[in-house]
Amino acid sequence: MLGLLIGYILTLAIPETAARASVDSWFKALGDIFVRLIRIVIPVLIFFTIAAATASIADARKLGIILFWMLVLYIGTSILASFWGYLAGVLFQPGVGVGLTPPAGYKPPTPPTGVDILMSFFQLDFSHVLTVGGSMTMIIFAMILGVSTLLLGEEGRRIAGYLKIGSDLSVATVRVIMYYAPIAIFGYAVWLMSEYGAKMLGAYGKFLVAQYSFTLMHFFVIYSLLVALGGLNPVKYFKAQSTPFIVAFTTRSSAVTLPYNMEASRKMGVPDYIYNITLPIGATVNMDGTALYQALSAMFIAQLFGIPIQPYQVGLIIAAATIGSVATAAIPGGGTIMLAYVLAAVGLPLEGIAIMMVIDPIADSIRTAINASGDNACTVLLTRIIGEKLQPQI
Repeated sequence: MLGLLIGYILTLAIPETAARASVDSWFKALGDIFVRLIRIVIPVLIFFTIAAATASIADARKLGIILFWMLVLYIGTSILASFWGYLAGVLFQPGVGVGLTPPAGYKPPTPPTGVDILMSFFQLDFSHVLTVGGSMTMIIFAMILGVSTLLLGEEGRRIAGYLKIGSDLSVATVRVIMYYAPIAIFGYAVWLMSEYGAKMLGAYGKFLVAQYSFTLMHFFVIYSLLVALGGLNPVKYFKAQSTPFIVAFTTRSSAVTLPYNMEASRKMGVPDYIYNITLPIGATVNMDGTALYQALSAMFIAQLFGIPIQPYQVGLIIAAATIGSVATAAIPGGGTIMLAYVLAAVGLPLEGIAIMMVIDPIADSIRTAINASGDNACTVLLTRIIGEKLQPQI
């Protein structure tokens, strides 16, 4: 709150000139330092936590059950979120009446094909794996290594012990970096308010109201239902999830939020061998907020250009937004390229990408917060599905 207040004061005290841009950049730098530190440690954290968790599961059948239900829950909630995005566009109609026309000579980027998306999960060389963008490949590699460790029998148990040490060390490293988190969140809050607070006007304002309304509805209603079915009081879920929600909202990074999500899952009583698998994978592929945003963006852009959406295109929007949300973290360029994929799949002008970039920082905050929160809600329900019992510490 202090950061938002100071950011608002800056907009009043300093005109939107080079001087204010310089001040804003210093506050943004406070947050960028934190994000860069986390981005460095996250590939290592993902590798050791998933490899150690996989190697610790004596029953390979149980691992298969966890992965199956994890994917069912992740994909199911993303499809539902995509539908909410379509419905929000129908009800709020944020782009109706603007009447834009595509600029002459504009050449949109080529959207990735299905093969491109698939191959992006398998990076070309190991150097790419050691980045946040290569986290899906790192997840696959860590799980293969964990299963291979199981197959080694007694020798594998010794290796599993070293992987557990690596996992503990990675988590401890993240905890050291987290001491800097309050300063980073403050800096980002000032920058977001000062830089983007005055741009929520007209059609953009209606879009953001639609997005935030349906995204928060998904958070409070759908996730309450999921955790209740999982045997946890929703109040306890929201209490534990409040910190990851705020961190994700201010940093706009699921990777940065991962350690906070793990701590929240521990407080909700989820066994560590479960959340050490579901949360790192969820940070890469389970993005309900992104699915909702991309479906709503498609509707918004169609309305801006006066293009009617045909009935058959509704299914395309929902399917493309779901696939786009799963692939976003694995594709270089992230949300921008995958929005191109969604628009191309529906046959909408790709000029809409540049239009959406204007409000992306504001839209990205809430969608990232929901992306992270959905991982824990699904994890709670999955815990009950596979026969484990929660032991909440809150």
